[in-house]
Amino acid sequence: MKDRYPAGSTIPAHCLVPEDLQPDYTAAEAYGVDDTANVGWWLSDRQVRAGAGAEVAAVHAGTGQAWTYTDLAQASTALAKRLVRAGVQPGDRVALRSPNVPEALVAAIAVWKAGGVVVPTPVQSRPDELAYFLSDTAASMVLVIGGRAVVEDVLPVLQGDLTALAYGAGSEDSGLPPAMGRPGDAGDDDVVLPQVPSDSVAIVWHTGGTTGVPKSCYHTHRRFLLGGHAVAEALRPRPGQRWAAAAPLGHALGFIYHTIFTVLHGATVVLIEDFRDPDAVLDALVEHRVDTFTAIMATWARMLDALDSRPRELPDLSHGYAMWQTASSSAVRERWLDRGIELRNNYGSTAFATWPLAPRSGEPVPPTSLGRPLPGYTVRAVTAEAGVVRPLESGPGQMAVRGLTGLTYWNRAELQARDVIDGWTLCDDLIDFDEGGNAAYLGRTDYLISSAGYKIAPTEVEQVLSEHPAVREVAVVGAPDALRQEIVVAFVALHPRETPGEDMARELQQLVKSRLSPYKYPRRVHFVDALPRDTVGKVRAGVVKSWVTDGVPTAAASPEQPPSRTASGGHP
Repeated sequence: MKDRYPAGSTIPAHCLVPEDLQPDYTAAEAYGVDDTANVGWWLSDRQVRAGAGAEVAAVHAGTGQAWTYTDLAQASTALAKRLVRAGVQPGDRVALRSPNVPEALVAAIAVWKAGGVVVPTPVQSRPDELAYFLSDTAASMVLVIGGRAVVEDVLPVLQGDLTALAYGAGSEDSGLPPAMGRPGDAGDDDVVLPQVPSDSVAIVWHTGGTTGVPKSCYHTHRRFLLGGHAVAEALRPRPGQRWAAAAPLGHALGFIYHTIFTVLHGATVVLIEDFRDPDAVLDALVEHRVDTFTAIMATWARMLDALDSRPRELPDLSHGYAMWQTASSSAVRERWLDRGIELRNNYGSTAFATWPLAPRSGEPVPPTSLGRPLPGYTVRAVTAEAGVVRPLESGPGQMAVRGLTGLTYWNRAELQARDVIDGWTLCDDLIDFDEGGNAAYLGRTDYLISSAGYKIAPTEVEQVLSEHPAVREVAVVGAPDALRQEIVVAFVALHPRETPGEDMARELQQLVKSRLSPYKYPRRVHFVDALPRDTVGKVRAGVVKSWVTDGVPTAAASPEQPPSRTASGGHP
């Protein structure tokens, strides 16, 4: 099954993937996503027609302001008509710049109803970064939700025909033209919203850029909705539940979580604007009775510290998801388990607009496992050479996925031909499966270490090191070596009051030797204050890799503790 992009769109043909380079999609009629399905309508008006109009769709954690599904439907339709009147045509890319507030959902739904394509942008992005996102997608408009603090980095990039409109609370102080006009302006009753086919592009977003310049990929209305329905088969969101995430709406994780994972299924999302503050997160979970919460492991660790200093109960929290657990301390997981919360892992990427692997709600899974493939998805460990994908019967391999969604690059034909082969979407990740069909994440393929003829997955070493009680976080990479091709190098951040040095390095090396084959132990150990992370907290592996040759930047140092203190134990 392939996408057939409709005529009449403003998207240049060269930006889209031709049929012969598209992934092989799984057919799915069960979810009722027909040829005219529009994500905006499914998130709002469809819920109203189903009788859920009075139910709360979104809550702002700080102010407590609640938006019902009727509110979403009516406000988004009014804004969509204003966007059409302002010149938005089917296929036009409209960038969103917003903190985690309910008005951002209204804006996204409005863009879809107007026939436009949503381009989420991180609210933390600076002018040069924002200019890249807008230029890469050829956006015609930026919708800014919030006041002057959100606007200040938009003004320098407004060039040519690019326009910006302000919407939501604080927009009157933004200095930008208001998206909704002024009292007394002419009405929009005569504006007719377009009906776009479900094979129309709905969203274009960028990778986190952890391994280079961010690349953009896109999803159609059909694919975006199917990804949301597939994840619901595993996570079971439903009306009456309250979900929250410590992730920005400008990032793919935050965007899908607050839309197709939740609102699509009638659940309530609690939007936490200050999600980097563990006390603000905990207050939101308590006050708004959140039962399902997702965050990176570092956030869960900071929440434990905040609970130690200001204890409080979390009686409603029953489901916790913590991404990229394999490189995190098992002590954090155990401490939450003591509180009755099992932190479950998951795997998702911009390529799929969902989690193609996820632990099933209510089913036991091994600690840190990514779970099993979602319904409608096939995930295999493979080798891919000379344009041929060969699934492996056993052992770790590169992740390959076929399913309801898949990778479609925006305006990058050469990457599309490289990363989609025989209908499989190839991921830069190593996985292995246990006898129960659960996947284990072993790191990125481009960071696999080749040492003296052996292949070493960095995550395997990180997992062992993270179990040492002194270790707060750790990243393992390979370093060039004249004799072995590469050696294993570990960058370790210790807990406060732990002492770095030669003795600690040897202790960590001995731990790895006692648990893994001796050739896997880190021949060099560097002690650092913290690991570099992107806007959602994922470790920037490319930056860590650069430390091997360039050293840790001295600007990262604190007066009390230098950023890097190298200690090497054992033999070179």
